[in-house]
Amino acid sequence: MTDRFDLEQQILDCWHVVDDIKMIYSAVCDHSPPLTEDQIANVLIGLETLYQLKFERLFETYEKVMREFVKPKPL
Repeated sequence: MTDRFDLEQQILDCWHVVDDIKMIYSAVCDHSPPLTEDQIANVLIGLETLYQLKFERLFETYEKVMREFVKPKPL
């Protein structure tokens, strides 16, 4: 069963995007020998794919938590 703690953990996991962007910036600016355009593009495509999956999983968890724990108010 998915609960609010799973949701919280997945939200925190998505914040890693900030650290990952810093890592890519450092690799692009400080790498010796310099990364090629293809290498940079591959890293960015990989990051995009990873976070697309993370955010999709996060939204699915959010929907489950809302269905299980939030009761609709009567009209």
